[in-house]
Amino acid sequence: MSSVIKNPRNGCALHGALQTVQEIKGVVPVVHANAGCGVINYLANSNASGGNSKFSGYSIPGTAAQERHVIFGGASRLREQIKNTIKVVSGDLYVILNSCESAMVGDDVDAMTREIVEQGEPVVDTLVAGFNGGTHFGYEHVLADIFKSIDQVKHTDAVKNPKLVNVFGIIPGKDPYWQGNLDEIQRILEGFGLEANLIFGANGDAADLGNAKNAAISIVFSRWGELPAKVLNEKYDIPVLLRPSLPVGVEDIKDLAKALIGKLSLEEDKIQSFIEKEESYEKNLLYRVRDEIIENGLSKKAIIVGDEEQAIRIGRFLKNQVGVEIVGTILTDALKKDEEHETDNEEILKSFSNNVYKSVDQKEINDIIRGSRPEVIFGSSLEKEIANKLNIPLVEASYPIFNKLIIGKSNAGVRGLVSIIEEYFTVVRDFEYERKLEIQKSLKNLNKEIWYEKGDGYGRVKSNKGLYIRKQELGISNG
Repeated sequence: MSSVIKNPRNGCALHGALQTVQEIKGVVPVVHANAGCGVINYLANSNASGGNSKFSGYSIPGTAAQERHVIFGGASRLREQIKNTIKVVSGDLYVILNSCESAMVGDDVDAMTREIVEQGEPVVDTLVAGFNGGTHFGYEHVLADIFKSIDQVKHTDAVKNPKLVNVFGIIPGKDPYWQGNLDEIQRILEGFGLEANLIFGANGDAADLGNAKNAAISIVFSRWGELPAKVLNEKYDIPVLLRPSLPVGVEDIKDLAKALIGKLSLEEDKIQSFIEKEESYEKNLLYRVRDEIIENGLSKKAIIVGDEEQAIRIGRFLKNQVGVEIVGTILTDALKKDEEHETDNEEILKSFSNNVYKSVDQKEINDIIRGSRPEVIFGSSLEKEIANKLNIPLVEASYPIFNKLIIGKSNAGVRGLVSIIEEYFTVVRDFEYERKLEIQKSLKNLNKEIWYEKGDGYGRVKSNKGLYIRKQELGISNG
């Protein structure tokens, strides 16, 4: 029986592949689909937090397949579009993205790709149609397909770099802080004496795709990165290090360093020196806010809504460092039994969260939140409505985030720890301040004639019970 999903936050596999490819400098996506597929992805993400890439919305090259292409096949239209794109748009690599229509019709996209490659053009394709899965699926599979083919279309010498580390599992767009998090991971790895092969962001580009085969190891920071790392392992014997989430704080950085020392030849003295500096930085900042945690009652009951990696990243920190009780975690990505990935974070989730749920249906998510009776929500902008109904603060930390620009801020590493604390404190303070103002306004409106203010900070309300109210606290006491 079919059912309606309210406010789904994950697009299709094509959207995931497109969001991935368009965030790699020098890579040009070519969408073999109807005119709406790329535009719908753009409209769905245009109000989200991270801005737009060079190829987005109406500027994405595409075949704009029509009814006749569905009936008679669209291979010739694809051939024409690839040639025109190469003439008009300069790129280091062109990636053809398949769609539901072309997959159902049976267009031979591989043949079109080989034809163009034989003419000396750097073109690869991915046959991941939209109906194959969601955004996360598209991210994994387009990278895997690129790594399977890139050496044939853009050959580079195989020169192993014992310090180079491939970074996977940070999905562009799906992690609102992805750009800043890539920068922070690069900073941490460089602190270990390593080089980060990022692929995405300001410090990544198309050359990183070809250079990935020369890495000493691939680190996967969520289950959604295992497949491309596996392809590189099978083709080029690059070992894989699986991590449940991005590190937050010094203890996580220590664990990451320990795992890398067991697999690579590293200068342990250099790593120790880096960690000591990070530890000093973190202690100084946490020391400055220790009173705030107590005075503002920040050890609240919280519920987290978001992707598994983000939930682990934020949840463990909140419990261990701030004393927050995680009454529930709602995962919005890994929704069913996962046989494609080795990663199983069930025990980790249970270690910091009282309950773990899986859902993408906003109505169901709202019902879970309501039943969990939290004092604060860590989620997306989609949880704003339920937060308002329950009159509790919302800390926006997961996709999608509207009305906030996030293009360089991180919530990973020690810098991310600071970011999480700042955001949490600010949201709670603003919420409490607005609540006090609202209560004060309501009391004044009860009867303006009996309310008057004194210089001692008290607003007096005369009544048969003789109540008085202090404006700073707005607590009611017998007088």
